[in-house]
Amino acid sequence: MTTFLTALVVVVGIVGVLNLLLTFGVIRRLKEYDQAIAKIPHGAMHSVPSEAMRAPGSEVDEFTAVSTDGVPVTKESLHAQTLVGFFSVGCAPCTESAPKFAAHAVGVPGGKDSVLAIVVADGDDDPSELAGILGEGARVGVEGYDGPIATAFGVTAFPTYGVVAGGRITATSLDFTVLPPIPTPV
Repeated sequence: MTTFLTALVVVVGIVGVLNLLLTFGVIRRLKEYDQAIAKIPHGAMHSVPSEAMRAPGSEVDEFTAVSTDGVPVTKESLHAQTLVGFFSVGCAPCTESAPKFAAHAVGVPGGKDSVLAIVVADGDDDPSELAGILGEGARVGVEGYDGPIATAFGVTAFPTYGVVAGGRITATSLDFTVLPPIPTPV
């Protein structure tokens, strides 16, 4: 019986040491991943995935819509540089960034003629709260997921931001603060 207990204690001890070595290996590997993630440039995290919106230099398709304040919005109405933002109801990052975008839009030269915010909602989604927040400094359009404006820009992810001039996308980003500033209209 003593021999059996001694063998059992040795086996349990060996399993404990192996478990401890495995734990140290996992911790070391997690530290390596953490250091690798920290080396990723901050700007790379804000670049638009290639499928989020058409790439800079792309032409915007023709579209016709009416903003929440009754102003017609078309591709031709975006002749001067215009900041555009696409938001979706029920999207947590959209809800988080909408007030910041609205505050930024208030300071954009040209006012609502230079900032267009699109709220995408379908079914039982209520776009009124998001549209109200964005409407303080931007012309707001509300449409479904297959709406004319988001389709014209090729938007597939939210929130997504861009600058358009002369019907052509000039810049895109997942962070509107890194987009080039909108110049004062002449």
